[in-house]
Amino acid sequence: PTMLNFNVAENRFFRIDYIIQSGGSSINFGSGFSTVAGLTLNGSTVNTNDSRLQLTNGAKNEAGSVFWNTPIGIQSFTTDFSFQLSSALGDGFTFTIQNTGRTALGGSGAALGFTNIKKSVAIKFDLYSNAGEGTDSTGVYTNGALPTVPAINMTPSGVLLRSGDSMLAHVTYNGTTLSLKLTDLVNQKSFTFSKAINIPAVVGAKTAFVGFTGSTGGELASQKILYWTYVTPTL
Repeated sequence: PTMLNFNVAENRFFRIDYIIQSGGSSINFGSGFSTVAGLTLNGSTVNTNDSRLQLTNGAKNEAGSVFWNTPIGIQSFTTDFSFQLSSALGDGFTFTIQNTGRTALGGSGAALGFTNIKKSVAIKFDLYSNAGEGTDSTGVYTNGALPTVPAINMTPSGVLLRSGDSMLAHVTYNGTTLSLKLTDLVNQKSFTFSKAINIPAVVGAKTAFVGFTGSTGGELASQKILYWTYVTPTL
């Protein structure tokens, strides 16, 4: 849609183009997950022991996911989530946007709970080297691809997934570029990267299910999401 505004100083009209996003505008677990109303927990994911959401709880060969029950706008967004990986040896987790359904769940081990979830885009946080990606990598994967390589090594930044430190992920999408800023909240080191991608084209819609997937394999980890917010632009 287009809206015309009048600039008095220049004595002319100017055009504003904007996007109306459907499917709701926000998700707010900014105070943690003492309640999981609005979420679907799958596989190994639990919130039973405290206000944190555990994708994997320290056993081997687990796979878990959690998704907001209702498709939400994905044409542009900002999402922030804090996480902590304890006894972190394997395998990792993802932030996932997908159009399969709220019960979508991939495999354990290298799959990070994501592999084989179609119509999807994921940012991974990978702490086990299955295919040479190292123990501290990230990257963007689509359509349920195995999230191993290619990958980006975060170690030189000083952000170490195996440190046990609480981390803050700030993810933005402006319609053309998906960006991540990951900050270690203990040592204040940060890592950033961006990738050009058309998310609605990949998932096949302007709205989708958003959430997280995670896994362990022969090695284990307790992978906890501490809080999560997701916001789309409002007019």
